[in-house]
Formats: sequence, structure tokens, C-alpha cells
Amino acid sequence: MAEEKEPSRLKGIREKVSSFWGNYQSWGKIPQFLDLLEKGLDKELFFDLEKEDQNPFIPLEDLPVDEALRQSGPVRRFYEWAFPVSHVFRVSFRYHREFLDNFMPLEQSNYIGRGSYKFVYKLPWNQVVKIGKSKLPSDPIFGSLYKKVGKEINTYLKKEELALRDYLLTKSKSESGKEEIEFKFRRLGLERLHYWKLKSLIPELVVPTRFFMGIRYRNTPWKIPSITMTPCDQQPLLPGKHLKEFMIRSEKIEQNKMMNHFFPKWKLNFDTHRFGTVSKAKLRKIALDFNKVIETTRYLAEEEKLIFDVHSENIIITLPDFELKIFDYHLFDDHLYEPSEENPNPEMDHIKLIEDFIRSFELDQ
Repeated sequence: MAEEKEPSRLKGIREKVSSFWGNYQSWGKIPQFLDLLEKGLDKELFFDLEKEDQNPFIPLEDLPVDEALRQSGPVRRFYEWAFPVSHVFRVSFRYHREFLDNFMPLEQSNYIGRGSYKFVYKLPWNQVVKIGKSKLPSDPIFGSLYKKVGKEINTYLKKEELALRDYLLTKSKSESGKEEIEFKFRRLGLERLHYWKLKSLIPELVVPTRFFMGIRYRNTPWKIPSITMTPCDQQPLLPGKHLKEFMIRSEKIEQNKMMNHFFPKWKLNFDTHRFGTVSKAKLRKIALDFNKVIETTRYLAEEEKLIFDVHSENIIITLPDFELKIFDYHLFDDHLYEPSEENPNPEMDHIKLIEDFIRSFELDQ
């Protein structure tokens, strides 16, 4: 029965995305794209420090932080200690110069960890800011979608961001400096495009996110701050647990001796009872949402040749509601993935992980 229903579900999601992108193509240039993308974010991400009693802080034990997942190496921890981030600003162009607003103070203790492309810091209120890491243009993330952004940059940047880019280009004296500025602004547009692809398909599962060009300040021992301009994004902090925290290692997968020693792999099982008893109704809702993620992953792979790089650490199951939320959005060209004998289609690596998790719910029993 599941195989009979799948084509209709996939057809439905195709029609949905076709409608979104069909309408988008007829809009022409911004501000329509960005207005729709950021609609409601001012309200969702606004935090009034004067009314803390209306915004109680999330207890530490309820935060989605898995020590094994988030721990950085000794070199990184030393760097964060020696050159701690002090604050982040949003930067745009007003009054014929750079204009800083949206001050976000940070402390060393609020460094949560790092992903492949961003450093993550907890803000003094129930939000996080993700600060883009320096990456080379040869990184696989800068594939076909990055080229698309480069050709249509006016679609993905706000007017004040375009003005800031142009202003900085005129101030830069070297070609390498101009290329770096252009690269960073295109990456900001790329982050928005990745987010929009997922937001248009599974809006209720995607954590609200605002993307902006940021200025990061680090303190230094010689009292001169280190200042870096880089793409950033801001999200609400949700109480819950990463999907990875429901995993248990059950059986080691045999590889060659070198891989076994340096890059061990494990067959993963899931323990859905680690955080209390969950009702069947809630498990069915989670399973339904996971199936939406599977359909979206399959759609992007089959129709757009893109792999939705969803991993267990990119998914949160909220507490106490036990709802599924995705908070990281990266899409890669499918030709960058090597098919395996087990999964000839690269998207199946991600789909299989989710299907294994759903099976652990034992809903058929």
C-alpha cells in the first residue's frame, strides 16, 4: 500500500513546488522574493529584554546540546579562549556608509559548537546566531545553485545589501579584495536560496531563520579587536533533543584495518524511550513529518538533481511537544556523491536513516 501511495504524495509535492516557483518566476526582481521569505520574521525573532518574565529562559537540561556532537577539538577551544567573540552586528548601507545595527553580545561560555560551515553561539535570549566560516570557492557547497545566485544576485540580496556590496567594492584597492567581497555576498544569497527551497516545500518543519551580512568582533590579547565580515543567520532556540541523541550504537561495521581504527562506523539503532514515554499519537505525527522530509529529499534528488544534506544533528524533536523541526539547510549537486552498492541513489543514504528511525517507533505492533 505504501508503494501505491508514494507516487501520489510525490506528485503532490511536485505540484506544490511548481506552484511556488512558477509564481516566483513571474514576479521578476525583488523585493517580492525577500519580502515573502522574511515575512513574519520580525515578529517571530523579536525579543523584548524588558519583558523577560514573558519569555522565560529555556532550562539548560532542555537545550538540544549533545556533548559528543558539539564538543570541539583542543585547538578550537584554545582559539575561542584566546580570541573570544565579543559581539556581532548586522551591517548594511545607510547614510552613504556602512551602518551597524542589531547588536548581539556574546560570551565565551555561549559558544555552542561548530558545524561544517558555521560557528554557533547562544545569544543572551532564547536565540542563536550562526556565524559563517571562511570557505574556499572550491568547496562543494558552491555548485550549481551558487552559479545561479551569481547570475541573479539582485534576486537574493536586499537593496541595502546590494548598496553595501557596491560601496565596499569601490573602497577595495585589490582584485583579490574585490573577489572576496563578491564571494561573501553571493554566499549570503546562496544561504537564502537553500533556505527557501526547503521552506517552500515543508514550511511547518523549517525553523524560522533570518539571514544577514554580519560583522564579527573578536577580542585579542593586544587589545585590538579582530573584525571580520561574514554571512550570518539568526534562529530561535528550541527546547528539545537532536535526532542523534536518540541513537545508540549497536554493532560495529567491519571495514579495512585503517578505516576501523581512524574512521569507525556503527550500525545505529534508535531508543525512543530515552526521554520518557511518548504516546502513539505523537509518534505517528513525528513519523508523518519524517515522511514529508523523505518526500522532499526524493523530490529534490529526482527533479532538481540536488541532495538535501539532512543529518541526525540537523533535526530537533522538541520537548515537551515532540514535534519535528529542521534547523540546518544545505543542498549539494548530486554528482558530488559516490553511489554505493547498498544505495545506488545518493539521496537514499539520508532516506534510509530516517526510515530506520521511523521503524524504531514500532507503530505496527
